Amino acid sequence: MREQGHQDVLLRADEAARLLNLSPHTIRMWIWQRRLPVVRLGRAVRLRREDLEKMIERNREEAIAL
Repeated sequence: MREQGHQDVLLRADEAARLLNLSPHTIRMWIWQRRLPVVRLGRAVRLRREDLEKMIERNREEAIAL
């Protein structure tokens, strides 16, 4: 359950692409491949910003100290 007053931020594919510095085509392909979870509102497809941030953390690589 969400905290009172907290809302999920929902983004369109082009907004998610801008956030991740990727092309909208890449985001749409990842949605089609089910690599990204989506929220469907009728025909509209949205991505939760929280899910994108989790994906960034999962794919983060630490630097190697020289």
